[in-house]
Amino acid sequence: MKRYISSESNSRTEKTIHLTRKENNNNYFLESIRRFSWAILGVCALLQCLLFVNFENIIVVLLVLIAWGLVTKFFLNNKQLWAFPLSTFLIVGFCVTHFYFPLVFTLLEGKPVVYNLTQPLSVFLHSLITLFVLIITHSIYRSFDARSRLGTALNKVKLYEPPTDIQVWAMGFIGLGAMFYIYFYSPSVGREATGAADKAIQAFVPFTYAPFFIPFGKLYGKREPVSKRLIFMLIAFTLLLFVVSLGRNSRGAFMLGFTSVVFAYGLGLLLGLFKSQLLTFKNVFIAGSIVWLLTGPIADLGTAMVLVRAQRNSTARSELIKQTLEVYQNKEALEAAKNVGKKEKKDWDEDYMDNIFLARFCNMKYNDASLVMADKLKEHDADILDFSIDRLITTLPAPFIEALNINVDKKSLSSVSFGDYLYVRAGAGESALGAFRTGHYAGTGMAAFGWWYVLILALLMLPVYLLIDKLSFRITNNQYPSWNPKSKEPGFSLCALLSLTLVFTFLQAESVVSIATFIIRGWAQVVLLYLAIFHITRFMISAFRGSRFKKTSNRVRVNVNTERAILDSQISLK
Repeated sequence: MKRYISSESNSRTEKTIHLTRKENNNNYFLESIRRFSWAILGVCALLQCLLFVNFENIIVVLLVLIAWGLVTKFFLNNKQLWAFPLSTFLIVGFCVTHFYFPLVFTLLEGKPVVYNLTQPLSVFLHSLITLFVLIITHSIYRSFDARSRLGTALNKVKLYEPPTDIQVWAMGFIGLGAMFYIYFYSPSVGREATGAADKAIQAFVPFTYAPFFIPFGKLYGKREPVSKRLIFMLIAFTLLLFVVSLGRNSRGAFMLGFTSVVFAYGLGLLLGLFKSQLLTFKNVFIAGSIVWLLTGPIADLGTAMVLVRAQRNSTARSELIKQTLEVYQNKEALEAAKNVGKKEKKDWDEDYMDNIFLARFCNMKYNDASLVMADKLKEHDADILDFSIDRLITTLPAPFIEALNINVDKKSLSSVSFGDYLYVRAGAGESALGAFRTGHYAGTGMAAFGWWYVLILALLMLPVYLLIDKLSFRITNNQYPSWNPKSKEPGFSLCALLSLTLVFTFLQAESVVSIATFIIRGWAQVVLLYLAIFHITRFMISAFRGSRFKKTSNRVRVNVNTERAILDSQISLK
């Protein structure tokens, strides 16, 4: 009996030591990230102040340092990341895209952080106020998160059950097939699918990138080892996806799928699920390669897509691919395209970052242009308020709107962006509608609600934190992955990993109404679609394996019967 107690005690001690080591390793990596990020930011901030001696630039640099200080203190720590990984990732993403990246990448392009901003102090003050709101609301959310039963319900419908590798590949080919149909054979063959059937098919396109998460399967509870031939399969799949994406002519769609994979690996490193030292030759080489690709070949390819975009609705996809590659090889045309419009002064200007891919993550000109237009109105605009409410109503399904007899034209409203409508209300003509200018929640919020938009944002972020965090789960020791708030090691549903770019850039929304839309419909739509494709692929694979087993058993039975008949005939002859 004493021996049993002693062995059990030793086992617990070893388990405690293992967890302690794991937490220490994770703390070491996190601390390295914190120090490394501050070193880069400190150097860039100093150079910004020395190279661009401007009062507004210096004040903005100080605001960036304050913002990053708040995030590293309250969110870049082991406890916060393990307990609330996705909501923490959202807040870190907001700070990175609104403060850290703008300062660092404008410097790399030889510009001040306030480059081409009409109201730089207003832009960054609104962002800092938003950061305060996020910090306060997250502290409130943490107090009631444990009372939610949503995780238990999601566990019952198998959201957290890890798909097999075959399932993930099936999801990828279903997504690729949907992309190929929508952008090559669909009658719409344009930027957006039209018709209920085409829209339903288009919804499966994001699953195209599912196979790229297999190497990081530990994040979603995968237990099988990674196959050595996986890398060759992924290379072949990437080439196929690359060709289809050129025909699709959407640089954003091509980029956002792969950035989710990069974010997944980064999140795994921060959580300590993957072991890696920060400053190694391998890591420096990989980071350098990614930067080179983003700032070089991929950026040029994106510019080439833009140059041939006007022809995508009238040109065959094979011809569009050919033209894109031809333009990509014309470096003079690419360089000229990057400088177009920079010398012109326009009422609505989106020029901030030269690199079109980096501009997706840190273009502060969207904030600036929206606030400039809002200032032209001088007061709350009733039409913009009505437009915002109508856009919120269009979140509801069309039959529901018709049943309530609400007079809202979903088609016309969805063909106009918040930036377009704000621009028109600020004095532009009606012909400006339909250009899909990118607005920002600060400017559209001030125009529609005044400073009350800050309170609306705070109230909306509480359910957003809850919904996003419930896409993650906990892995219990020696048990099947499931949602369990008492276990220590975090994990994610594949649904969450596919949506990581959305989480990281969540607060680049055009309006606070867009956040409400996510709560009412967006989150449920993402989850239900994932559950549908998860159960469909599982059923298909089970049915296929069942039919193969039945054929094999029938073949064995036939062979046995044949051998028995031959043996019987031989016996009768004797």
